[in-house]
Amino acid sequence: MTLTSHARIMSRMKPGMTMALMLAQGLAPSAMAAGSAMPAEVTYHTHVNDTLYDLARRYFNHFDDYRVVQQLNHVAIPEHLQPDVDLRIPVNLLRGAPQNATVLTYRGDVRLGEDRHPVTPGTTLSEGMRIETGPSSFLSFRAPDGSTVTMPSQSVMRLERMRRILFTNTMDQRFTIERGRLETTVAKQIGPASHYEVRTPIAVSAVRGTVFRVAYGADGRGKSLTEVLGGTVAVSGNGMARPVPVPVGLGAAVGRDGSVETETLLPAPALSEGNRLQEGQELRFSAAPVAGAQAYHFDVARDAAFRDIVGESRSAMPQGELAGLPDGTWYVRATALSRTGMEGLPAIQPFERRLHVFDAAMMRSSGREYRVHWTYAGAPGVHFRFQLEPTGKPKGHGKPFGLDEDRLFARTLVLDDVPAGPYRWRLGAINGTDETWTAWREVTIEHNGEHTGEHTGT
Repeated sequence: MTLTSHARIMSRMKPGMTMALMLAQGLAPSAMAAGSAMPAEVTYHTHVNDTLYDLARRYFNHFDDYRVVQQLNHVAIPEHLQPDVDLRIPVNLLRGAPQNATVLTYRGDVRLGEDRHPVTPGTTLSEGMRIETGPSSFLSFRAPDGSTVTMPSQSVMRLERMRRILFTNTMDQRFTIERGRLETTVAKQIGPASHYEVRTPIAVSAVRGTVFRVAYGADGRGKSLTEVLGGTVAVSGNGMARPVPVPVGLGAAVGRDGSVETETLLPAPALSEGNRLQEGQELRFSAAPVAGAQAYHFDVARDAAFRDIVGESRSAMPQGELAGLPDGTWYVRATALSRTGMEGLPAIQPFERRLHVFDAAMMRSSGREYRVHWTYAGAPGVHFRFQLEPTGKPKGHGKPFGLDEDRLFARTLVLDDVPAGPYRWRLGAINGTDETWTAWREVTIEHNGEHTGEHTGT
């Protein structure tokens, strides 16, 4: 079967020249729907005074490649081409100009090239470059065509091909995952000869504009996984004649033998509303369990598109814990992983980070002296208030004794000559009308021996 594109675009060879792109023979309709395959040939519509020599000098990888085109099209004299003829030209003969990718964000230990030098601000990524992310390290970059690629931690990939084909003015891009994962949002490919492909050692995923993830070797299963979040991706294994179109919501696992198995991605976990305010030293997130999930993946980013990822967590339970972050608005994303290792559809939730660590303890220092120490991390401009109340009769013949000390700014309060007896106490952090109190704690003040019985009350 031959599928021909009738669209014509202006050629840059000579004023008034046009060029039609023709897809190669043998391409399955399903692959076309996925926008998967780069055509094996393009067609050039000849004009007066055209020669194969001119074409070769301007657009072929090597001048002698004109002989292949001459034989393919049965051209008798390469110095003269009949006008108004569609000339078939294999794509692999066309010269491309290498392009660079641009680093958008990075975190942690990200290494570039064979010498593994660290990424720095303003770094450009060139064709052929190897990229490696260490533990808790992330990188996002913009490909030459405007697509974005995000690498999570402990991943290795190579920018195998990033070229603009001069003859067609289209992009040819190929990224290879050696280990780990990537997620990419692919810009709409302009022109039927544009090509965007993500490879692993055993599989190929090709698209014309979509969102998908690819993983290889991350879970030790030896399979290449493609998870489609938007559009359709054409997936093929080694030795396959035709790719398998994988639509949104499905994943494909490619084995070393070239077999392709598809499955429905697990639904997005329902994130708890309690995640929306994070005040503790650590970030803690929870979600509702997902049927069929064997693990859960949580990651946090500065942006809703998750191009600037700052941390991630994996757990067998629908709970994630990450290191603390500065105050501000952040985003958490959660996915469920199936028993085959396929990562499901994502749930994204914004949350506010407002660090608020507040704790206190009372200790006897000497004789009749007790000290209250506290720690606080939170909003600036606070003062503290200490309250002490009796919970029973004082020992001996003393009168009931209580304290209410306000406008405290230090982190220590000395209590001297408090009558012996049972008490409860608490400490408050006051910021205008906003008050945060520790729980009531019970303590027995002793004048001889250690104080006893301190514990958190209700």
